[in-house]
Amino acid sequence: MPTATFVTTDGVAYAVPAGPDVNLLDAADAAGYTLTSMCRQGGCGVCRARRASGVVRVGEHAPDALPPDAEKTGQVLLCRTYATSDVTIELPYDSTRLASAAVPVRQVRITSIDRWPGGIVAFSVVVVPDAQHGSALQFEAGQFAELTPPDGAHARVYSFASIGNWDGTAEFYVKLRPGGYFSEYLRGTAQVGDVLTMRGPQGAFALHETGRPRWMVCGGTGLAPLMSMLRHMADWGETTEARLILGVNRPDEVFATDALADLQASLPSLCVLVPVVEPDASWDGPVGTAVDVLARELDALPAGAVRPDLYLCGPPGFLDAAHAAAASHGVPGDQVFEERVLRN
Repeated sequence: MPTATFVTTDGVAYAVPAGPDVNLLDAADAAGYTLTSMCRQGGCGVCRARRASGVVRVGEHAPDALPPDAEKTGQVLLCRTYATSDVTIELPYDSTRLASAAVPVRQVRITSIDRWPGGIVAFSVVVVPDAQHGSALQFEAGQFAELTPPDGAHARVYSFASIGNWDGTAEFYVKLRPGGYFSEYLRGTAQVGDVLTMRGPQGAFALHETGRPRWMVCGGTGLAPLMSMLRHMADWGETTEARLILGVNRPDEVFATDALADLQASLPSLCVLVPVVEPDASWDGPVGTAVDVLARELDALPAGAVRPDLYLCGPPGFLDAAHAAAASHGVPGDQVFEERVLRN
């Protein structure tokens, strides 16, 4: 039977039995290692890694999750990859992100539901204490959880907008989409007091301690994990230069203004830019997409200035455009970190 060896960015290697009928994600699960993943169906790209050696078969997947040009450089989706020989897989995160225990499953109760401009709902939950996990809710800024409404039919994935805490509270942002499973629940029957099932925390999107400025770029509810990161920085009293570029389509879709004002008050090193694509006569802020503003801000850096670390959150097309803008302005690829937004 072939062996799959997973190597993390800090050089730790994990060897597990693999084979042509078991995808690499399931092979790791069977060996007791929980790798970062989300949909597990080849549709999101979260379990993307790089094949360093060996022969594999890659099953059907969404082109957005793993474009053809990525496949040419050895990128694979672990949930759709099968080993036909011994293989070595390079994971895009360090060993602290590889769990050797099952992802926690807990019950959480909705404590507030707020409807924001642009069809966005912000809702908060608190964990229902249990003997195994207690009442705390600890997670790394940037991680996500799977949430299942009371009917128990389907889980959907959302990033935490809050930070880990001993009170067991968390906040999430959801864009209401026609026909979306969780969207229809929030639009229709959701109410304070409902009990949801939460599987998490999960994910490897996280802050990196490099000493460089941190620029965070997103559109819409891609703000959630970046808000968590910025709140973490504020909580720790960090002074690293930070910028947040939050793109929306129209002025009447600008959201989270109070939350961002509170964040700026507690994080003086933060500069917030909110560009709109379709301004009206009353708009006096930045114009364009978030990527347009990113390019302009990079253009404005003095010659020889340190290029910032970029944290991106959005759909595949947004990420592609942001990566292109970063590369054309001299930001090294290993200074760009991303999380993909799924439509739920």
